[in-house]
Amino acid sequence: MGSKKPKPGKAFAGKHVPTSNVKATRLPGKQKQQQAAAAAGGGGGGGKRKKDRSFWGLMAAGAGFAALWAWNVWSRTQQSRADKQVLSAMLRRPLAITEHAACRMDCRFIGRGEISEVLRTGRINSRKSQPALRPCPKYTVDAAVGPRRKNVQGVFAACPAETRVITVIDRDTNWACGPC
Repeated sequence: MGSKKPKPGKAFAGKHVPTSNVKATRLPGKQKQQQAAAAAGGGGGGGKRKKDRSFWGLMAAGAGFAALWAWNVWSRTQQSRADKQVLSAMLRRPLAITEHAACRMDCRFIGRGEISEVLRTGRINSRKSQPALRPCPKYTVDAAVGPRRKNVQGVFAACPAETRVITVIDRDTNWACGPC
């Protein structure tokens, strides 16, 4: 009834503002509005200042890191004790070397004495071990053996009557071994 209809041919029926090649970064009245809002405690970065970090907060963070470090040391010690128990039990049983392990030992220049040293001084690699296998749980043991501290990884089966050597890997040198 009393509403104006846009003129045909024009998509925008509002007020037309002439433009130039230079864009205005801010409308003239906007700066005053932002300053008034900041003074009133509104947004814009004004208002109360945050408190500085306190000494006690720093102490609490330090205590947290110390507790985390102590827990890490304790858990590694407990794991090391469990490793030593399993490895000493395997060392007490007679050592049986599989045909595949004998081939790999010959190819990689690893002797029977170094295998015993792996069981005496090594650490169980829990990511590659399968302690739930029955009747012979499988353990992967990492150790540095011999006078040159060669990094050796041995895979053992802890059977009730014997400790089987499944395979032995020289982690320092990639020997070109044939099929075994």
